[in-house]
Amino acid sequence: MSLNNPEQLSELTRRFTNLLEVAPCLAPIYDESAYQAALDTIEALLQSVGDDPKDPRHLLVEMILHQTEAYEYRTHPILSQWDQQEGTIALLKTLMRQHHLKQSELPEIGSQGVVSEVLSGKRSLNLVQVQKLAERFGLEPGLFMPVGERH
Repeated sequence: MSLNNPEQLSELTRRFTNLLEVAPCLAPIYDESAYQAALDTIEALLQSVGDDPKDPRHLLVEMILHQTEAYEYRTHPILSQWDQQEGTIALLKTLMRQHHLKQSELPEIGSQGVVSEVLSGKRSLNLVQVQKLAERFGLEPGLFMPVGERH
């Protein structure tokens, strides 16, 4: 269906405006309260939809998720790096900033030189390093694993 005539565009605009009145979480999210409302809506929809992939509400969940992700990326730029396959490096750099750590203050990884290689992407973390970092920061070990190795 092509929407190239003025009457069709007018009807689409009217219906979309009505939809946004009922479901404001489909609109771009600009503040924390709208973000939280969108998350609450997603949770409620997922509870009511269940595991039925044919339920059209799955598409609604995806649309709202798109808006929440866009808000998260605007307010937390580190998340966009995470999705660009730099998750471990971005996470380590964020933790270092939050805890005011220097490379030499991460003995869980090794020497300052080893930490530097990990942060530059020249070296990956091994399982022992992953476990030690997870314990130190109270995070799930999977967060320190490369994206393809997470389960």
